[in-house]
Amino acid sequence: MKQQLEPLFTPWKIGNCQIKNRIVLTSMGGTNLLGWMEVNHFDKDGAKFILEVAKNNCGLVLPGCQPVYNPMYGQWLYKKKKMYEDLAKWMPEFHKTGAKLFVQLTAGFGRSFTISEMMETLYTNKALRVLAKPFMDLDKITAAPSPSPNRWSDKVPSREMTVEEIQEFITAFGKTAKLLKDAGVDGVEIHAVHEGYLLDQFTLKYVNQRTDEYGGSFENRYRFAVEIVKEIKKVCGQDFPVSLRYSVESKTKGFREGALPGESFTEAGRDMAESEKAAKYLQDAGYDMLNCDNGTYDAWYWAHPPIYMPENCNLEDVAHIRKFVDIPVVCAGRMDPETAAAAIADGRIDGAGFARQFLADQEWVTKLMNDKEDDIRPCILCHNGCFNMCHYKGVPNDQALSDSLHLARCAVNAETMQWEKHKIVPTTSPKKVHIIGGGIGGMEAARVLKLRGHEPVIHEQTDHLGGTFIAASAESYKGKLRDLLTWYRKQM
Repeated sequence: MKQQLEPLFTPWKIGNCQIKNRIVLTSMGGTNLLGWMEVNHFDKDGAKFILEVAKNNCGLVLPGCQPVYNPMYGQWLYKKKKMYEDLAKWMPEFHKTGAKLFVQLTAGFGRSFTISEMMETLYTNKALRVLAKPFMDLDKITAAPSPSPNRWSDKVPSREMTVEEIQEFITAFGKTAKLLKDAGVDGVEIHAVHEGYLLDQFTLKYVNQRTDEYGGSFENRYRFAVEIVKEIKKVCGQDFPVSLRYSVESKTKGFREGALPGESFTEAGRDMAESEKAAKYLQDAGYDMLNCDNGTYDAWYWAHPPIYMPENCNLEDVAHIRKFVDIPVVCAGRMDPETAAAAIADGRIDGAGFARQFLADQEWVTKLMNDKEDDIRPCILCHNGCFNMCHYKGVPNDQALSDSLHLARCAVNAETMQWEKHKIVPTTSPKKVHIIGGGIGGMEAARVLKLRGHEPVIHEQTDHLGGTFIAASAESYKGKLRDLLTWYRKQM
């Protein structure tokens, strides 16, 4: 392993929980242990992905976020006890890896809930809205701090949550966390004061127009998040670690309008001055770690940086907020391992969060440790598999509902979360296979054929492999595409 990477592989603590290294798998929808947008259950596909990551030297593993109230079928996460029994049986196998597991819990999406055309039809047709309520109560799912427009659709606005509903959620966080603790999970993460999800909407002045105890003053706007951690600590004990997913700055101009790096703008959400105060306030309330980046769903690309965003785009803001707390701080968002290691060595951050790279290659940390960086299949930051509901103009989700289970797809790794559908099966009758053209498609065909036991032969008219992908990856900011091209050539 390169000497400059060594700080990534030093131990650290979250509360009393020791983590073997500084690499954190941050949550992605679809890598869930208890189901995603379906009836809650112990999800074997999610568990397989999580275990594979843990076996390959990730220190802290965070599966996909679990709504404490399931948007599909309206089920409270704490009510289905069998899946916690199944989780408890699996946890010893997970812990054999030496990794630690925090399950991320969320109050939901509020006005950021992704709305499809089908959902628009269910909501706008009064009869269908009543019929759909038992399995998709859009009025409850999209409820927000105050009446506000949905991020994706003008047809499904958000109503104001009641205080009774808020209290019901706080109780649910405590009950769910206790079941997870009893199942052997090492901690929980609350999602959060982050990315413009429901809890974050309560903290943001441009969304929260309430005049009761959950709106108005700084303390009132952060009350929901504070009461959640206090409830969990009351039920689970002070030593049970509770992390908070946290957006340092909102980078948001207003509804459906985000700011770009370097742009001069007026912050509609949380600016750095408020964040300095909020980070300390949330720490003092009981949170044991801040897992940080930037943005809201109105500026979603800060939390899910595409290839157009600079590497380490959140690092400076996260390193700044680290000065105001005494608990560990993790930074995520297009993190480069060497830059992350240097920041950890300098005490600017405590851990480095990575997400989509684990979809592209679950073994990448092991390869990094073994000086096999050239063998790491790179994430190209395309969002075509893992985040395909978001398009340039924020149109509704056009993904088929039948394809929403195990949502964590990957454009460069077809097998991820789809092991039964896309798998490499050894052949019983090897053949010589001629492939016309050595572009990405031709090289992928050759790679899979060879792994299956065939003899592929590529016929390419030029003196180099890559085809149209060479031109596609030529722009200066498309380094990750060039990395993929290099990876394929090495595979050949």
